[in-house]
Amino acid sequence: MKRIFALIVCLLALGAHAAADMLSPEQFTEEFRAALAGALPGQAVKVVEPLQINVKRPDGEEATAFLDNAYNEYSGAPAAKAQVIAKYLASFVETAQGPRPLNPERIVPVVKDRAWLKNVGGSKAKSKQVIEDLNADLVVIYAEDGPQNIRYFSAEDLDKAGVQRPALRELAIANLRRLLPPPEAVKGPQISMMTAGQDYVSSLLLLDEIWNGDKLDVEGEIVIAIPTRDVLLFTGSDNKDGVKKLRELARKAHADGPYSLTDRLFVYRSGRFERF
Repeated sequence: MKRIFALIVCLLALGAHAAADMLSPEQFTEEFRAALAGALPGQAVKVVEPLQINVKRPDGEEATAFLDNAYNEYSGAPAAKAQVIAKYLASFVETAQGPRPLNPERIVPVVKDRAWLKNVGGSKAKSKQVIEDLNADLVVIYAEDGPQNIRYFSAEDLDKAGVQRPALRELAIANLRRLLPPPEAVKGPQISMMTAGQDYVSSLLLLDEIWNGDKLDVEGEIVIAIPTRDVLLFTGSDNKDGVKKLRELARKAHADGPYSLTDRLFVYRSGRFERF
């Protein structure tokens, strides 16, 4: 770990002097590969294609780093290249260290759209994840919240941890409530925002106490957008200007932001979110 932290410090120091010229996806991938190889001595680190790196451990196990979100974040702030690489490097190094026992107290529900399942690893990855349907467009993927990383686990991991599948969602939501800062609604005249840290903002859809009743004081039913992992916007269905603005913001944030989810809008109706 000392080697990893030393490498991260060096990256941050380099970034403090001056912003480099904008890198292409190929150049960014090679720079990340070199940093990752330095952090994982003895492991085979190679570029599969732009923004995708494969790591093979001495025991033959392999892991893949997808750099789309890292490159999107870098593209939005090229001067912060070193910080972006350092952040994603620390996250992937934690994953690449190999399997570890699942901690039931750190299991959380992660809300994703179905397109994410197709884009990340295909059917092979899906078979190794614990997934539930949320609605026609969204799914809940269960993960372990780690110091640097969100680790998706398998049904086998869940069995070894002694967690029964029927109790999983209740356990994960209880952990989410404990791990997140208190959710807060930042109200605006047309569009409002729900905040609660960064990593699990979209998972707030699972906390019924936020959406039940009249606490959010919107016109009509609650309509929400989750264009990225850390952005949750809402308005009222009877606020026509608000709904129009919400659609515009959802499309823009989904197109431009890292960790994009969906540009669809959803309405809270009869205790669940469905497509608006």
